[in-house]
This record gives sequence, structure tokens and C-alpha cells, in this order.
Amino acid sequence: MRPVIAMLAVVVVSCVGLGCKSNQLAPDFSDTFWNPLGLEPLFPVTQEPVRIGIVTEGHAMWDVRAWWDLRDRTPWVDFRQSLGWYLNRPVQVSHLKLFQLVAQLESGRIQFALLNDKQFAELEADGKGTGVIARAKPFGDVGLIVASAKSDIKDMSGIAGCRFSFGPRGDPILHYGAAAALGEAGVSMDSIKREVVPLNALQYHLNSGESAKEIAFGSTPVGVILKSDFDALDETGARLFPVKLSKDQFRILGETPLVEFGPVVASGLTDAELVDSVRTFLSTAAEKRPSVTRSLGVAGFVGVDSTKDPS
Repeated sequence: MRPVIAMLAVVVVSCVGLGCKSNQLAPDFSDTFWNPLGLEPLFPVTQEPVRIGIVTEGHAMWDVRAWWDLRDRTPWVDFRQSLGWYLNRPVQVSHLKLFQLVAQLESGRIQFALLNDKQFAELEADGKGTGVIARAKPFGDVGLIVASAKSDIKDMSGIAGCRFSFGPRGDPILHYGAAAALGEAGVSMDSIKREVVPLNALQYHLNSGESAKEIAFGSTPVGVILKSDFDALDETGARLFPVKLSKDQFRILGETPLVEFGPVVASGLTDAELVDSVRTFLSTAAEKRPSVTRSLGVAGFVGVDSTKDPS
């Protein structure tokens, strides 16, 4: 107990001696033993975050409840962190129902929202004061859920209890998209067979080609590959050495969902300078921050100057 009291006393003395500012939410420990190098905090403690809303009742690809095995990261992590560094302000991503998002955009509590076209049409129908600042450009590819032609898996329901070959962890098509497709088919996380090494983990590969090799020649009977990779294969003629894949080695079970992601809108109460900064961030993201657009499952964003026309 005494060490705890002594620690509190040091904190109080340090705060009083250094003159804590009354308009701060927390004491400034920048010159105390808590921060001996005097490093500045990433964001001022009194700074309001930039709040960005997404709708959780939309397409499964964008519904967090449909994602699984995403304990370490979600598609929004790179976006939130990169935008925060760019703006030098904290950024929050809020998952809301559409009616909640509409109300919070109108009040100005939510400054921006990432929507699909259907959600934007409903927002416009309500006549709320929002403006489109950017539009997402979709990828031109989808993933195919495929089973080895030698397996007994005939449809998506047969995946339960089997090992599943994903692409890279965090890939919008070969990880998140495949997870969404399985969720839509009623295949739960717990029904996928886990790996022994790493313990209790899912199986990930460097790319679509490596995933295809595992399904065709390995011990994993089902997984996801890019449709463009499948279309490039010959109909027959597979061999193990040198490795050659062919279409007749796979049975197509389904496709990953397309990312229904279009207009990015700003509340009518959002500061114009902030709107310009976020528009610039989005329109340059594909070139300067490709991890952001890749993690969101889009090819990039096109900045929109008009406040009403999202096309």
C-alpha cells in the first residue's frame, strides 16, 4: 500500500511543480519521469477526433459481424491510422445503423461517412445536408471458392469440418472476401478446421497461386483463388513437376462478394478545410498509401468537388 501512496504523491508533486494546465483533460507529464525523453504525444489530449461512420447493416463484406478470425486487425485499421497521421488528429470509425448515421451526420457529430450507392440514395431521399467528396473505384477481380476435384465437397455446406486455404492475411478478396462468402453460406468460424502450427490458426498463403497449389496438390481440399488466375489456366494438362495447374483440378463452389462501396460523404456542418484535407487524402491514397486502399478492398478514390452529384 505504501508504494502506491508514494507513487501517487510523486505524481501530484510533479504535476503541481510543473504547473498542470487547467484547460487540459489530463496532466502534462511531458517533462516528468513518465516521459524522460520529453516526447510529444501523437495527438493533443484535448483534441476532438474526426468521426467517420459506416453502416453495419449493409453488404456482408462491410458488416463487421460477418467477419471472423479478425482478432488482430480489421479492414479499417490502416485507414484510421493513416488518416490520423495525415490530419494530425485522432480518427474514430463508428459502426452504425443507417438511421443513426443519418441523424449524426445531420447533427455534425459524424463528419464523414463511407457508403454504398443504395445507402447514399436513402440518405439523399431524407433530404439531409450532406455532400459527396469522393467515390471509390472498385477492383476488377473477385475470388472463387473452389474445392479440389478429387474431394467429396460438392457445395459450400460441405466446407464445414475441412481445412480452408486463404490468401494473405488481411487481403480484401482472399481473406475478408472469402470470410464474407463463407459467412453468407452459413459456414461459421468454428466449423473450419484449424491448423496445428501455428496453434489454432487458419491457413494463409502468400498469394492466390500458392493457395491454388495447396488445394490442387496439398492436403487442403478447399479454399479461395482469384478468378483471373483461374481463367488463365488451361482446361487440362496439370502436372506436379514442374508445377502446372489446370481448371479440371478444381470445382467452383461460389464467389466472394463484390465490395459495395461508393460515395464518401461529408456532413454539411463539417469544416471546409477538413473536408478538403480528407478529399486529398482519399484521392492520393492509391498512389501514396496503397495499403489503405488495398485493405478497404478498393482500387482507389476519385475526389469529387460537387456537393451533390456522386457519379
